[in-house]
Amino acid sequence: MDRKLPLLLITSDPKNRVQLSNRIRSLQLFDIHTVENSRSAIEKLKNNNFHFIISDIDIGDVDGWCLSSLIRSDIYVCDRKIPIVLLTDTHSERIAEATAKAFGINAVLTKSETSKVNEILADAFSLSLPISSKMTALNVMADKSLASEIELLIDSKFETFTVPNAKDGLAILRQQNIDFLIVDNALPDNTASELIKAVHQELPEIPCVVIVPRNDIEVAEYYMIHGASDFIYRPLNPSRVLNICERAARRNDFMISNNQFAQKVSQLEQSERKFRDLFDEHTTLLENLSSVVIELDKDGKIKFLNKTWRSLTGFSIERCIGKNLLEFIEVDELGAVRFTAKINSMLKLNQTSSTEEVKIRTAYNYDLWVEIKLHKIIKNGVTSGLSATVDNIHDRKKAEEKLSHLALHDTLTGLYNRYYFDTQLSRLTLLASRGDDSHCLLYIDLDHFKVINDTEGHQTGDMVLREVSQILSQRLRQSDILCRVGGDEFVILLSSTTMENAKTIGNNICKQISDTHFQFSNNTYKISASIGLSEIDGHSTAPEYLRQADIALYVAKNKGRNQIHCFAEDDVESTMQFDNMKWVHRLQDAVINDNLILHFQPVWDLEENKVAYFEALVRLQHGDTLTYPNEFIPALERAEDISFLDHQVINQALKSLSSNPELHRVAINLSAHAFSDERLAPLIESKLKKYNVDGHRIIFELTESASLTNVSGTRRMIETISALGCEFSIDDFGTGFSTFAYLKELPAHSVKIDGSFVKDMNNNSVDKTLVSAIAEVATALGKTSVAEFVENADIFDELLKMGVRYAQGYYIGRPLQLDDVKDFQFAHNKKAT
Repeated sequence: MDRKLPLLLITSDPKNRVQLSNRIRSLQLFDIHTVENSRSAIEKLKNNNFHFIISDIDIGDVDGWCLSSLIRSDIYVCDRKIPIVLLTDTHSERIAEATAKAFGINAVLTKSETSKVNEILADAFSLSLPISSKMTALNVMADKSLASEIELLIDSKFETFTVPNAKDGLAILRQQNIDFLIVDNALPDNTASELIKAVHQELPEIPCVVIVPRNDIEVAEYYMIHGASDFIYRPLNPSRVLNICERAARRNDFMISNNQFAQKVSQLEQSERKFRDLFDEHTTLLENLSSVVIELDKDGKIKFLNKTWRSLTGFSIERCIGKNLLEFIEVDELGAVRFTAKINSMLKLNQTSSTEEVKIRTAYNYDLWVEIKLHKIIKNGVTSGLSATVDNIHDRKKAEEKLSHLALHDTLTGLYNRYYFDTQLSRLTLLASRGDDSHCLLYIDLDHFKVINDTEGHQTGDMVLREVSQILSQRLRQSDILCRVGGDEFVILLSSTTMENAKTIGNNICKQISDTHFQFSNNTYKISASIGLSEIDGHSTAPEYLRQADIALYVAKNKGRNQIHCFAEDDVESTMQFDNMKWVHRLQDAVINDNLILHFQPVWDLEENKVAYFEALVRLQHGDTLTYPNEFIPALERAEDISFLDHQVINQALKSLSSNPELHRVAINLSAHAFSDERLAPLIESKLKKYNVDGHRIIFELTESASLTNVSGTRRMIETISALGCEFSIDDFGTGFSTFAYLKELPAHSVKIDGSFVKDMNNNSVDKTLVSAIAEVATALGKTSVAEFVENADIFDELLKMGVRYAQGYYIGRPLQLDDVKDFQFAHNKKAT
């Protein structure tokens, strides 16, 4: 005889057990194991590989639903996909269908339907009985990225289909069994609205969630009035999307179930006994829901509550029956007014459903955030009352409040953050433009804060920032706004304050911070603050006021720090700082638009009578005008943004070398800031590799004054970059004549004699002596010399006699555009003057 398949039957009803066992044995396919409760069933499941399970819902400590969840979690011997049938005294078809999907149940039968069990067993045996673990969702949205995001967020609960337009969506809804609909409000030609209306009329049992723009309450209300179950704001909040979709589907399940229940009651009105039995059975199902279920009469008074009301609020159900639901809504909340209006609208007007989030009173001495979904009950064409579900959303609302706080506050100090500052600056700007009082902006930057961060660590630096935030908070009025907008940067918005009063406040802040001693271990640190002040007078924009305060802040730092500076249009220092910042912007704009241009001036080898190399000279193209370095480099240095120019010139020069062989060798000038730029050496190395340029083709020029400010740092930089094959030349040598001794300290390959000595050397004996001396010292130290500003043949000849190796100047050749380099020629005319 063939081996039978083991089947587990779980029921405490002896009559039902005998009846089912006899039916199943008639198939001669199954070996039936029977137990009375969940404890015994669990022991069986731990040691036996069953192929089918039939169970009552009420089977002891673990009910049939929960036991199904345990089986589907794959912790027992049997396959987690094993077919499961649950038995109930009676059920609502919609609740049974939805709950079965949630718990992975294959079928739910009433005990009056047990004759169908063999048909279900046969389907399972032929592998045609599905596990409906997910609901099917249809996305109707043209935005593919939005559709993908939605699919990913609800994948755990919904099997998702996506169509790009309302026409295709309606066709699928009419042809296929869809559980849930998501529609993007942004569908073209108002087709989203037409789709919702059509679904509400033709397929009202299908719940629908609409995606609407953030905080657009009117659009959300419009769709809810016309049949939507809920809505999702866009941009999406991932933590809420699945919750809203699943909640909408489940609540809609209940409302449809309620309608099914009402229909059954209508059919059984002639038999009071049957009606009471059915009512009790449905009440049992309602009591097992996690949601509160309420029925209201046409006056808004409570007719029915399930037991979840007691566990949620602490109030006795008996004492609440007959009371108006509004008595339990927190009256101090603005939402209570809106909720009252919604109930009245649904009872007296045409609105059929509504969803509200309000606070309700509890017996536990605290209020609770809940979501109440209301649906109109219509009998014989007349509104007889409302049905409602109430869900606890307190944790979610508190989390949203916390997230809202985090969105507007700095996590380190607890002060408002940059986002909040921007909104408030815009608000004060608008008020000022309407003729309100003028306001003031203080932009605060801590001086020498980096010293504490570098020596004591960032954790100590954070402690200082928190203490400074406390100091600043103590200086404020209730109407003032303090924000942290950067690492050690703070801003204060002083409402209805004159410049004079704001300046006094700023001076007091400077004094209080500078008077504070910060003690760490055995070390005491002092910091100060520089402050920029601008007036919000209504004549400009919010970004402009911030820029003015920023300019004033830099002026305060340049003037010695620990002070406040007020921005004024006619202030020379502010104007100069503004010019510096404009040059920084022009440089950035030139790089973006490829308007940073290099010209190349030839440097002549006097011994070999040929071009030794070309010096790269940077220009900015601004419209039809070329701007030369003497116009913008000082501004960039004052703005401390010269390193950006260094990097761009290096990149442009190496790029030109890689594709122009006539540029056999190029000299590149470095700024004084280059020797404190830790990114410079890695940049040079990466660009040499990128453009496949040999380092020997590069000479870096650094000014004498820059090299002397940090001899050890300059030496390390030269050694690091020389290892890549590059050479170095000391530019403008001689302006600090006492530096002859440093030539032997620096591993430079050449010395460029300052042009101020060269250009007049034939008319000035002192200049001639200096040029000769520099050349001789360079030769003695094994370095070559380069003379610039060679303007005529006489100077050229004299340099040749002195033993100067290289010469550069207009006599030899002016700076050339890249296209002209290949055509350059120079013939020395000894008679030229």
